[in-house]
Amino acid sequence: MALLSDPARSEAVLIGVHTYANLENLPAVAQNLEGLREALTDPGVWGLPDEACTVIAQPDGVGDILDTVREKARRAEDTLLVYYAGHGLTDPHTDELYLAMPGSDREREYTSLRYEYLRRAVLDQQAHARRTVVILDCCYSGRALLGKMSASTHIADQAVVEGTCLLTASAETRPALSPPGERYTAFTGELIATLTGGVPDRPDPLDMDTLYRHVHRTLAGKSRPLPQQRNRNLGGFIAIARNRAATPTPPPPVVGLSEAEKRLAQMEQRSEQLRLENEQLRLEAERRARETVETAQRLASAVTATAEPGFEPFWFAVPVPRPLFGEDGSLQPVAELLPGTWYLALEQRGMGLVARSDDGKTRGFILDLAGIQRGDADSYTAAAESGSPQGTKAAADAKRRTEETVRAAERLADAVAADPDPDFEMFWFAVPVARPLMSDSGALEVVGELLPGTWYLAVERRGQGLLAMTQEGRRGFLLDTSGIQRG
Repeated sequence: MALLSDPARSEAVLIGVHTYANLENLPAVAQNLEGLREALTDPGVWGLPDEACTVIAQPDGVGDILDTVREKARRAEDTLLVYYAGHGLTDPHTDELYLAMPGSDREREYTSLRYEYLRRAVLDQQAHARRTVVILDCCYSGRALLGKMSASTHIADQAVVEGTCLLTASAETRPALSPPGERYTAFTGELIATLTGGVPDRPDPLDMDTLYRHVHRTLAGKSRPLPQQRNRNLGGFIAIARNRAATPTPPPPVVGLSEAEKRLAQMEQRSEQLRLENEQLRLEAERRARETVETAQRLASAVTATAEPGFEPFWFAVPVPRPLFGEDGSLQPVAELLPGTWYLALEQRGMGLVARSDDGKTRGFILDLAGIQRGDADSYTAAAESGSPQGTKAAADAKRRTEETVRAAERLADAVAADPDPDFEMFWFAVPVARPLMSDSGALEVVGELLPGTWYLAVERRGQGLLAMTQEGRRGFLLDTSGIQRG
Protein backbone atom coordinates (compact mmCIF):
# COMPACT_ATOMS: atom_id res chain seq x y z
CA MET A 1 0.00 0.00 0.00
CA ALA A 2 1.25 3.51 -0.84
CA LEU A 3 2.18 5.96 1.91
CA LEU A 4 0.93 9.55 1.83
CA SER A 5 3.69 11.99 0.90
CA ASP A 6 4.60 14.12 3.90
CA PRO A 7 2.93 17.51 3.29
CA ALA A 8 5.27 19.25 5.74
CA ARG A 9 8.28 18.23 3.60
CA SER A 10 6.70 18.68 0.16
CA GLU A 11 6.23 21.58 -2.27
CA ALA A 12 3.79 22.35 -5.09
CA VAL A 13 4.03 24.88 -7.92
CA LEU A 14 0.80 25.59 -9.81
CA ILE A 15 1.26 27.49 -13.08
CA GLY A 16 -1.56 28.80 -15.23
CA VAL A 17 -2.15 31.17 -18.14
CA HIS A 18 -5.75 32.19 -18.82
CA THR A 19 -5.37 35.44 -20.76
CA TYR A 20 -3.33 35.67 -23.97
CA ALA A 21 -2.33 38.50 -26.30
CA ASN A 22 -2.27 36.34 -29.45
CA LEU A 23 -4.14 33.13 -28.54
CA GLU A 24 -7.64 32.26 -27.43
CA ASN A 25 -8.27 33.04 -23.76
CA LEU A 26 -8.95 30.17 -21.34
CA PRO A 27 -10.99 31.59 -18.44
CA ALA A 28 -11.36 28.17 -16.78
CA VAL A 29 -7.62 28.00 -16.12
CA ALA A 30 -7.88 30.66 -13.42
CA GLN A 31 -10.47 28.49 -11.68
CA ASN A 32 -8.21 25.46 -12.14
CA LEU A 33 -5.46 27.08 -10.08
CA GLU A 34 -7.77 28.10 -7.26
CA GLY A 35 -9.62 24.77 -7.15
CA LEU A 36 -6.45 22.69 -7.21
CA ARG A 37 -4.80 24.87 -4.54
CA GLU A 38 -7.84 24.43 -2.28
CA ALA A 39 -7.75 20.65 -2.79
CA LEU A 40 -4.03 20.24 -2.11
CA THR A 41 -4.07 22.41 1.01
CA ASP A 42 -7.26 20.82 2.40
CA PRO A 43 -6.24 18.86 5.54
CA GLY A 44 -8.71 16.17 4.54
CA VAL A 45 -7.01 15.70 1.15
CA TRP A 46 -3.25 16.28 1.41
CA GLY A 47 -2.88 19.11 3.92
CA LEU A 48 -0.09 20.95 2.12
CA PRO A 49 0.81 24.14 4.05
CA ASP A 50 -0.31 27.34 2.30
CA GLU A 51 3.28 28.59 2.02
CA ALA A 52 4.30 25.31 0.34
CA CYS A 53 1.72 25.70 -2.45
CA THR A 54 2.98 28.39 -4.83
CA VAL A 55 0.60 29.71 -7.49
CA ILE A 56 2.03 31.44 -10.59
CA ALA A 57 -0.85 32.95 -12.58
CA GLN A 58 -0.03 34.92 -15.74
CA PRO A 59 3.77 34.56 -15.36
CA ASP A 60 5.80 37.57 -16.51
CA GLY A 61 8.38 35.41 -18.22
CA VAL A 62 9.93 31.98 -18.60
CA GLY A 63 12.51 32.82 -15.94
CA ASP A 64 9.81 33.34 -13.29
CA ILE A 65 8.64 29.77 -13.74
CA LEU A 66 12.00 28.05 -14.04
CA ASP A 67 13.58 29.89 -11.11
CA THR A 68 10.60 29.10 -8.86
CA VAL A 69 10.46 25.43 -9.87
CA ARG A 70 14.20 25.02 -9.36
CA GLU A 71 13.98 26.68 -5.93
CA LYS A 72 11.09 24.45 -4.82
CA ALA A 73 12.82 21.34 -6.17
CA ARG A 74 15.79 22.13 -3.92
CA ARG A 75 13.57 22.91 -0.92
CA ALA A 76 11.27 19.86 -1.08
CA GLU A 77 12.55 16.84 0.81
CA ASP A 78 9.69 14.46 0.09
CA THR A 79 7.54 15.26 -2.97
CA LEU A 80 7.61 18.04 -5.58
CA LEU A 81 4.42 18.61 -7.60
CA VAL A 82 4.45 20.89 -10.66
CA TYR A 83 1.20 21.68 -12.52
CA TYR A 84 0.69 23.72 -15.71
CA ALA A 85 -2.59 24.70 -17.36
CA GLY A 86 -2.85 26.74 -20.54
CA HIS A 87 -2.26 26.40 -24.25
CA GLY A 88 0.16 23.74 -25.45
CA LEU A 89 2.05 24.44 -28.67
CA THR A 90 4.34 22.27 -30.79
CA ASP A 91 7.53 23.06 -32.63
CA PRO A 92 6.87 22.39 -36.35
CA HIS A 93 10.48 21.29 -36.84
CA THR A 94 11.04 18.99 -33.86
CA ASP A 95 7.49 18.21 -32.62
CA GLU A 96 8.58 19.26 -29.13
CA LEU A 97 6.03 20.52 -26.63
CA TYR A 98 6.03 24.19 -25.65
CA LEU A 99 3.93 25.68 -22.83
CA ALA A 100 2.36 28.96 -23.88
CA MET A 101 3.04 32.21 -21.99
CA PRO A 102 0.73 35.26 -21.98
CA GLY A 103 2.58 36.80 -24.94
CA SER A 104 3.10 33.59 -26.94
CA ASP A 105 2.04 33.08 -30.54
CA ARG A 106 2.09 30.03 -32.76
CA GLU A 107 4.64 31.37 -35.23
CA ARG A 108 7.39 32.10 -32.68
CA GLU A 109 8.10 29.11 -30.47
CA TYR A 110 10.75 31.04 -28.58
CA THR A 111 8.00 33.13 -26.95
CA SER A 112 6.84 30.01 -25.05
CA LEU A 113 8.37 27.80 -22.37
CA ARG A 114 10.05 24.76 -23.87
CA TYR A 115 8.94 21.73 -21.84
CA GLU A 116 12.50 20.38 -21.85
CA TYR A 117 13.61 23.41 -19.80
CA LEU A 118 10.86 22.78 -17.26
CA ARG A 119 11.91 19.15 -17.05
CA ARG A 120 15.50 20.18 -16.32
CA ALA A 121 14.35 22.55 -13.58
CA VAL A 122 12.26 19.79 -11.98
CA LEU A 123 15.19 17.38 -11.99
CA ASP A 124 17.75 19.99 -10.98
CA GLN A 125 21.04 18.43 -9.89
CA GLN A 126 20.71 20.05 -6.47
CA ALA A 127 17.10 18.95 -5.99
CA HIS A 128 16.33 17.13 -2.75
CA ALA A 129 12.84 15.87 -3.62
CA ARG A 130 12.63 12.09 -3.43
CA ARG A 131 9.48 11.97 -5.55
CA THR A 132 8.32 14.13 -8.44
CA VAL A 133 4.86 14.61 -9.96
CA VAL A 134 4.33 16.72 -13.10
CA ILE A 135 0.77 17.38 -14.29
CA LEU A 136 0.14 19.10 -17.63
CA ASP A 137 -3.33 20.29 -18.66
CA CYS A 138 -2.78 21.61 -22.16
CA CYS A 139 -3.24 20.60 -25.77
CA TYR A 140 -0.77 17.98 -27.04
CA SER A 141 0.59 17.54 -23.51
CA GLY A 142 1.23 13.87 -24.27
CA ARG A 143 4.27 15.01 -26.24
CA ALA A 144 5.94 15.45 -22.87
CA LEU A 145 5.80 11.65 -22.62
CA LEU A 146 8.21 11.54 -25.55
CA GLY A 147 10.70 13.66 -23.67
CA LYS A 148 13.59 12.55 -21.52
CA MET A 149 11.75 12.37 -18.23
CA SER A 150 9.36 9.70 -19.42
CA ALA A 151 10.57 7.89 -22.49
CA SER A 152 14.16 7.18 -21.62
CA THR A 153 15.03 4.75 -18.87
CA HIS A 154 18.51 6.08 -18.21
CA ILE A 155 17.20 9.58 -17.45
CA ALA A 156 14.98 8.29 -14.65
CA ASP A 157 17.84 6.16 -13.40
CA GLN A 158 20.19 9.14 -13.34
CA ALA A 159 17.63 11.48 -11.71
CA VAL A 160 18.18 11.68 -7.97
CA VAL A 161 14.57 10.87 -7.11
CA GLU A 162 12.87 7.79 -5.75
CA GLY A 163 10.03 8.05 -8.22
CA THR A 164 8.67 10.26 -10.99
CA CYS A 165 5.12 10.47 -12.32
CA LEU A 166 4.07 12.46 -15.39
CA LEU A 167 0.33 12.92 -15.91
CA THR A 168 -0.96 14.68 -19.04
CA ALA A 169 -4.42 15.81 -20.07
CA SER A 170 -4.24 14.41 -23.60
CA ALA A 171 -2.24 12.31 -26.02
CA GLU A 172 0.61 13.77 -28.05
CA THR A 173 -1.65 14.32 -31.08
CA ARG A 174 -4.83 15.37 -29.29
CA PRO A 175 -6.04 18.73 -27.98
CA ALA A 176 -7.20 19.13 -24.40
CA LEU A 177 -10.71 20.41 -23.70
CA SER A 178 -12.17 23.40 -21.86
CA PRO A 179 -15.96 22.81 -22.01
CA PRO A 180 -17.95 26.06 -22.38
CA GLY A 181 -19.89 26.97 -19.26
CA GLU A 182 -17.99 24.62 -16.93
CA ARG A 183 -15.96 25.95 -14.02
CA TYR A 184 -12.84 23.92 -14.76
CA THR A 185 -11.20 22.42 -17.82
CA ALA A 186 -12.30 18.83 -18.49
CA PHE A 187 -9.16 17.13 -17.18
CA THR A 188 -8.50 19.31 -14.14
CA GLY A 189 -12.18 19.24 -13.20
CA GLU A 190 -12.12 15.46 -12.92
CA LEU A 191 -8.75 15.58 -11.16
CA ILE A 192 -10.07 17.94 -8.50
CA ALA A 193 -13.27 15.94 -8.11
CA THR A 194 -11.28 12.75 -7.56
CA LEU A 195 -8.88 14.38 -5.09
CA THR A 196 -11.71 15.85 -3.02
CA GLY A 197 -14.24 13.03 -3.36
CA GLY A 198 -12.01 9.95 -3.40
CA VAL A 199 -12.44 6.64 -5.22
CA PRO A 200 -14.77 4.01 -3.73
CA ASP A 201 -13.44 0.51 -3.07
CA ARG A 202 -9.82 1.62 -3.33
CA PRO A 203 -7.23 1.86 -0.54
CA ASP A 204 -6.35 4.95 1.43
CA PRO A 205 -4.35 6.98 0.46
CA LEU A 206 -4.84 7.42 -3.31
CA ASP A 207 -1.71 6.66 -5.31
CA MET A 208 -1.10 8.29 -8.69
CA ASP A 209 -1.93 5.13 -10.61
CA THR A 210 -5.36 4.84 -8.94
CA LEU A 211 -5.93 8.55 -9.45
CA TYR A 212 -5.04 8.29 -13.15
CA ARG A 213 -7.20 5.24 -13.80
CA HIS A 214 -10.25 6.79 -12.16
CA VAL A 215 -9.89 10.07 -14.06
CA HIS A 216 -9.29 8.12 -17.28
CA ARG A 217 -12.46 6.04 -16.84
CA THR A 218 -14.55 9.08 -15.95
CA LEU A 219 -13.39 11.09 -18.96
CA ALA A 220 -13.86 8.09 -21.26
CA GLY A 221 -17.46 7.80 -20.06
CA LYS A 222 -18.01 11.42 -21.13
CA SER A 223 -16.27 10.93 -24.52
CA ARG A 224 -13.66 13.53 -23.65
CA PRO A 225 -9.91 13.55 -24.41
CA LEU A 226 -8.18 10.81 -22.46
CA PRO A 227 -5.22 11.53 -20.17
CA GLN A 228 -1.88 9.77 -20.40
CA GLN A 229 0.54 8.72 -17.68
CA ARG A 230 4.17 7.70 -17.40
CA ASN A 231 5.82 6.42 -14.21
CA ARG A 232 9.45 5.87 -13.31
CA ASN A 233 10.89 4.05 -10.29
CA LEU A 234 7.45 3.19 -8.84
CA GLY A 235 6.19 6.72 -9.51
CA GLY A 236 2.69 5.28 -9.76
CA PHE A 237 2.77 4.59 -6.02
CA ILE A 238 3.27 8.26 -5.11
CA ALA A 239 0.27 9.36 -3.02
CA ILE A 240 -0.74 13.02 -2.68
CA ALA A 241 -4.29 12.59 -1.36
CA ARG A 242 -6.21 10.71 1.26
CA ASN A 243 -9.05 8.61 -0.12
CA ARG A 244 -12.21 10.13 1.35
CA ALA A 245 -14.31 7.38 -0.22
CA ALA A 246 -12.32 4.52 1.31
CA THR A 247 -14.13 2.16 3.67
CA PRO A 248 -12.87 2.80 7.20
CA THR A 249 -10.74 -0.03 8.57
CA PRO A 250 -12.21 -1.42 11.79
CA PRO A 251 -9.96 -1.05 14.83
CA PRO A 252 -8.08 -4.20 15.91
CA PRO A 253 -9.63 -6.17 18.78
CA VAL A 254 -8.39 -5.33 22.24
CA VAL A 255 -8.27 -8.93 23.41
CA GLY A 256 -5.30 -11.16 22.57
CA LEU A 257 -5.37 -13.23 19.39
CA SER A 258 -5.65 -16.99 19.39
CA GLU A 259 -3.18 -19.08 17.40
CA ALA A 260 -5.77 -19.57 14.67
CA GLU A 261 -6.40 -15.83 14.46
CA LYS A 262 -2.68 -15.14 14.33
CA ARG A 263 -2.26 -17.59 11.45
CA LEU A 264 -5.24 -16.00 9.68
CA ALA A 265 -3.71 -12.54 10.13
CA GLN A 266 -0.40 -13.79 8.72
CA MET A 267 -2.19 -15.30 5.73
CA GLU A 268 -4.05 -12.04 5.09
CA GLN A 269 -0.81 -10.09 5.35
CA ARG A 270 0.89 -12.44 2.90
CA SER A 271 -2.10 -12.19 0.55
CA GLU A 272 -1.91 -8.40 0.60
CA GLN A 273 1.83 -8.56 -0.07
CA LEU A 274 1.26 -10.82 -3.07
CA ARG A 275 -1.45 -8.50 -4.34
CA LEU A 276 0.92 -5.53 -4.17
CA GLU A 277 3.67 -7.51 -5.90
CA ASN A 278 1.27 -8.52 -8.70
CA GLU A 279 0.09 -4.93 -9.01
CA GLN A 280 3.70 -3.79 -9.32
CA LEU A 281 4.34 -6.36 -12.05
CA ARG A 282 1.20 -5.26 -13.87
CA LEU A 283 2.24 -1.61 -13.67
CA GLU A 284 5.70 -2.47 -14.97
CA ALA A 285 4.17 -4.40 -17.90
CA GLU A 286 1.89 -1.47 -18.69
CA ARG A 287 4.85 0.92 -18.52
CA ARG A 288 6.86 -1.21 -20.93
CA ALA A 289 3.89 -1.44 -23.30
CA ARG A 290 3.47 2.34 -23.37
CA GLU A 291 7.22 2.74 -23.83
CA THR A 292 7.06 0.39 -26.81
CA VAL A 293 4.23 2.40 -28.37
CA GLU A 294 6.18 5.64 -27.97
CA THR A 295 9.36 4.14 -29.45
CA ALA A 296 7.37 2.75 -32.39
CA GLN A 297 5.76 6.14 -32.99
CA ARG A 298 9.09 7.97 -32.90
CA LEU A 299 10.63 5.40 -35.24
CA ALA A 300 7.69 5.70 -37.65
CA SER A 301 8.06 9.48 -37.61
CA ALA A 302 11.79 9.23 -38.34
CA VAL A 303 11.40 6.68 -41.14
CA THR A 304 8.72 8.69 -42.93
CA ALA A 305 10.36 12.11 -42.43
CA THR A 306 12.40 13.71 -45.16
CA ALA A 307 16.06 14.40 -44.56
CA GLU A 308 16.77 17.85 -43.14
CA PRO A 309 18.33 19.99 -45.89
CA GLY A 310 21.71 21.51 -45.19
CA PHE A 311 22.59 18.93 -42.54
CA GLU A 312 26.31 18.43 -42.08
CA PRO A 313 27.53 15.02 -40.87
CA PHE A 314 29.26 14.99 -37.50
CA TRP A 315 30.81 12.54 -35.08
CA PHE A 316 29.16 11.91 -31.73
CA ALA A 317 29.35 9.71 -28.63
CA VAL A 318 26.52 8.51 -26.38
CA PRO A 319 26.54 8.88 -22.56
CA VAL A 320 24.95 5.44 -22.00
CA PRO A 321 24.27 2.42 -24.26
CA ARG A 322 21.50 3.14 -26.75
CA PRO A 323 19.87 1.01 -29.48
CA LEU A 324 20.32 1.66 -33.18
CA PHE A 325 17.08 0.84 -34.99
CA GLY A 326 17.02 -0.33 -38.59
CA GLU A 327 15.88 1.88 -41.44
CA ASP A 328 13.28 -0.75 -42.39
CA GLY A 329 11.06 0.37 -39.50
CA SER A 330 11.49 -2.73 -37.35
CA LEU A 331 11.68 -2.30 -33.58
CA GLN A 332 14.41 -4.94 -33.43
CA PRO A 333 17.70 -3.02 -32.94
CA VAL A 334 20.39 -3.68 -35.55
CA ALA A 335 23.23 -2.56 -33.25
CA GLU A 336 23.97 -1.00 -29.89
CA LEU A 337 25.83 2.29 -29.55
CA LEU A 338 28.22 2.23 -26.59
CA PRO A 339 29.91 5.02 -24.61
CA GLY A 340 33.53 5.68 -25.45
CA THR A 341 33.07 5.10 -29.19
CA TRP A 342 32.60 7.72 -31.91
CA TYR A 343 29.75 7.27 -34.38
CA LEU A 344 28.95 9.23 -37.52
CA ALA A 345 25.62 11.09 -37.81
CA LEU A 346 24.65 11.09 -41.49
CA GLU A 347 21.21 12.70 -41.54
CA GLN A 348 18.61 14.38 -39.35
CA ARG A 349 15.15 12.83 -39.84
CA GLY A 350 12.50 14.44 -37.67
CA MET A 351 13.61 13.90 -34.04
CA GLY A 352 16.01 11.08 -34.96
CA LEU A 353 19.47 10.79 -36.47
CA VAL A 354 20.52 8.37 -39.19
CA ALA A 355 23.83 7.09 -37.82
CA ARG A 356 26.53 4.64 -38.88
CA SER A 357 27.91 2.10 -36.43
CA ASP A 358 31.60 1.86 -35.65
CA ASP A 359 32.10 -1.03 -38.09
CA GLY A 360 31.17 1.32 -40.93
CA LYS A 361 28.66 -1.16 -42.35
CA THR A 362 25.52 -0.85 -40.22
CA ARG A 363 23.19 2.13 -40.55
CA GLY A 364 20.12 2.94 -38.52
CA PHE A 365 18.21 5.43 -36.38
CA ILE A 366 19.20 6.69 -32.96
CA LEU A 367 16.01 8.15 -31.46
CA ASP A 368 17.21 9.33 -28.05
CA LEU A 369 19.61 12.23 -28.54
CA ALA A 370 19.70 13.36 -24.92
CA GLY A 371 23.20 14.11 -23.71
CA ILE A 372 25.06 13.03 -26.84
CA GLN A 373 28.55 14.53 -27.18
CA ARG A 374 29.47 16.04 -30.53
CA GLY A 375 33.02 15.47 -31.73
CA ASP A 376 35.47 18.14 -32.77
CA ALA A 377 35.04 18.65 -36.50
CA ASP A 378 38.74 19.49 -36.89
CA SER A 379 39.73 16.12 -35.43
CA TYR A 380 37.68 13.94 -37.77
CA THR A 381 37.07 13.64 -41.47
CA ALA A 382 33.41 12.84 -41.95
CA ALA A 383 32.98 11.57 -45.45
CA ALA A 384 29.59 12.56 -46.80
CA GLU A 385 27.38 9.58 -47.34
CA SER A 386 24.00 9.54 -48.95
CA GLY A 387 21.24 8.78 -46.48
CA SER A 388 18.36 8.90 -48.92
CA PRO A 389 15.94 5.95 -49.00
CA GLN A 390 17.09 3.07 -51.18
CA GLY A 391 14.53 3.56 -53.88
CA THR A 392 10.82 4.29 -53.79
CA LYS A 393 9.79 0.69 -53.09
CA ALA A 394 12.15 0.34 -50.12
CA ALA A 395 10.86 3.59 -48.65
CA ALA A 396 7.25 2.46 -49.08
CA ASP A 397 8.02 -0.91 -47.48
CA ALA A 398 9.72 0.78 -44.52
CA LYS A 399 6.74 3.12 -44.07
CA ARG A 400 4.31 0.18 -44.16
CA ARG A 401 6.33 -1.80 -41.62
CA THR A 402 6.53 1.14 -39.21
CA GLU A 403 2.78 1.67 -39.43
CA GLU A 404 2.18 -2.01 -38.73
CA THR A 405 4.61 -1.86 -35.79
CA VAL A 406 2.81 1.14 -34.31
CA ARG A 407 -0.58 -0.55 -34.64
CA ALA A 408 0.70 -3.76 -33.05
CA ALA A 409 2.32 -1.84 -30.20
CA GLU A 410 -0.88 0.12 -29.55
CA ARG A 411 -3.01 -3.05 -29.53
CA LEU A 412 -0.59 -4.72 -27.13
CA ALA A 413 -0.56 -1.66 -24.84
CA ASP A 414 -4.38 -1.62 -24.80
CA ALA A 415 -4.49 -5.32 -23.92
CA VAL A 416 -1.93 -4.98 -21.11
CA ALA A 417 -3.71 -1.96 -19.62
CA ALA A 418 -7.26 -3.35 -19.91
CA ASP A 419 -8.99 -5.01 -16.98
CA PRO A 420 -9.98 -8.66 -17.50
CA ASP A 421 -13.55 -9.19 -18.71
CA PRO A 422 -15.39 -10.33 -15.54
CA ASP A 423 -17.92 -12.37 -17.54
CA PHE A 424 -15.32 -14.21 -19.57
CA GLU A 425 -15.22 -18.03 -19.48
CA MET A 426 -12.11 -19.92 -20.59
CA PHE A 427 -12.34 -21.88 -23.84
CA TRP A 428 -10.16 -23.83 -26.26
CA PHE A 429 -9.54 -22.41 -29.72
CA ALA A 430 -7.57 -22.92 -32.92
CA VAL A 431 -6.23 -20.31 -35.33
CA PRO A 432 -6.94 -20.34 -39.09
CA VAL A 433 -3.37 -19.28 -39.97
CA ALA A 434 -0.12 -18.98 -38.03
CA ARG A 435 -0.22 -16.03 -35.64
CA PRO A 436 2.30 -14.63 -33.15
CA LEU A 437 1.83 -14.88 -29.39
CA MET A 438 3.02 -11.58 -27.90
CA SER A 439 4.70 -11.20 -24.52
CA ASP A 440 2.42 -10.26 -21.62
CA SER A 441 5.27 -8.18 -20.15
CA GLY A 442 4.31 -5.23 -22.35
CA ALA A 443 7.36 -5.46 -24.62
CA LEU A 444 6.67 -5.96 -28.31
CA GLU A 445 8.26 -9.42 -28.31
CA VAL A 446 7.02 -12.66 -29.87
CA VAL A 447 7.14 -15.44 -27.28
CA GLY A 448 5.61 -18.13 -29.46
CA GLU A 449 3.72 -18.94 -32.63
CA LEU A 450 0.20 -20.34 -32.71
CA LEU A 451 -0.22 -22.82 -35.56
CA PRO A 452 -3.35 -24.19 -37.27
CA GLY A 453 -4.36 -27.69 -36.20
CA THR A 454 -3.42 -27.18 -32.53
CA TRP A 455 -5.72 -26.27 -29.65
CA TYR A 456 -4.83 -23.39 -27.35
CA LEU A 457 -6.50 -22.20 -24.14
CA ALA A 458 -8.00 -18.69 -23.94
CA VAL A 459 -7.43 -17.67 -20.30
CA GLU A 460 -8.71 -14.06 -20.24
CA ARG A 461 -10.15 -11.41 -22.51
CA ARG A 462 -8.34 -8.08 -22.25
CA GLY A 463 -9.85 -5.38 -24.44
CA GLN A 464 -9.72 -6.70 -28.02
CA GLY A 465 -7.05 -9.32 -27.25
CA LEU A 466 -6.98 -12.75 -25.65
CA LEU A 467 -4.52 -13.85 -23.00
CA ALA A 468 -3.79 -17.35 -24.29
CA MET A 469 -1.78 -20.35 -23.12
CA THR A 470 -0.09 -22.99 -25.25
CA GLN A 471 -0.14 -26.69 -24.39
CA GLU A 472 3.43 -26.27 -23.08
CA GLY A 473 2.20 -23.65 -20.59
CA ARG A 474 3.59 -20.57 -22.38
CA ARG A 475 1.36 -17.50 -21.92
CA GLY A 476 0.97 -14.37 -24.03
CA PHE A 477 -1.44 -12.14 -25.94
CA LEU A 478 -3.16 -13.10 -29.18
CA LEU A 479 -3.99 -9.71 -30.69
CA ASP A 480 -5.63 -10.88 -33.92
CA THR A 481 -8.64 -13.04 -32.98
CA SER A 482 -10.38 -12.88 -36.34
CA GLY A 483 -11.52 -16.27 -37.68
CA ILE A 484 -10.48 -18.33 -34.65
CA GLN A 485 -12.35 -21.62 -34.13
CA ARG A 486 -13.73 -22.24 -30.67
CA GLY A 487 -13.49 -25.77 -29.34
